[in-house]
Amino acid sequence: MAPLLLPLFLLLSLSFSQSLVPKAELVIGNYVPDVKVIKSSGEEVKLSSLSEGKPIILSFIYTRCTSSCPLIIQSLKKSLGDMAGSYRVVLVDFDLRDSPADLRSYMKSKKIDGWEVVLPRGEALTRLTKALDFRFTYDRKTDMFAHPNVLVVLSPSLRVVGYILGLSYDPDTLSSLIGRASRNEPMTNPIRTLFLKCFRYDPVTGSYFFDWSFVAMIAGGLIPLSFMFYYLFLKDVLTSFRRSSA
Repeated sequence: MAPLLLPLFLLLSLSFSQSLVPKAELVIGNYVPDVKVIKSSGEEVKLSSLSEGKPIILSFIYTRCTSSCPLIIQSLKKSLGDMAGSYRVVLVDFDLRDSPADLRSYMKSKKIDGWEVVLPRGEALTRLTKALDFRFTYDRKTDMFAHPNVLVVLSPSLRVVGYILGLSYDPDTLSSLIGRASRNEPMTNPIRTLFLKCFRYDPVTGSYFFDWSFVAMIAGGLIPLSFMFYYLFLKDVLTSFRRSSA
């Protein structure tokens, strides 16, 4: 029995690997807290007030980012195209070093018009990022953050309707999610859920990779259950069957 337990322990140890990719399948359908955020004007408002009764397309950025954040904005502008008026775009700056003045300068440099760029502070940032399972890490050497590139679509009541990962946003998918958000109808797609579970996004390389930790977690759960099923039920059944056949 002991040799058989060694692979199990190895699989369980792999299952604790960390990833920055949001576990969207655990978040979709939930409501995010109506936290207070600071606008580029310096005014403090509640997140819900930014919706103006429309779906919210939310993404996390920070003004010092020179890689993925500008690409998020550029790709989102291109994908939204002529869908003006049916949604609100809110960019959430998670860098506590930034100020409303930094936001105004950033909006001007990126030619952001009609969107909101906001700063949640302290507990508000913690609550919002936790609710959306958005995680980031700071690298002192590069003075940059590693973070997933993700759009989150919220209903006007701040219910999570869907996620789009990466830096390319299909207009049809985005339009569909906006429609679902207006109806307060979360996305429930088992195939997409399985994809999100099986693959992880590398924010450094900008690519997806197969998440063996998920396989290890599943195997780590199935192996002991299989042993329990065999010894508690199947073993006696097989023994009785052999005796009756003898």
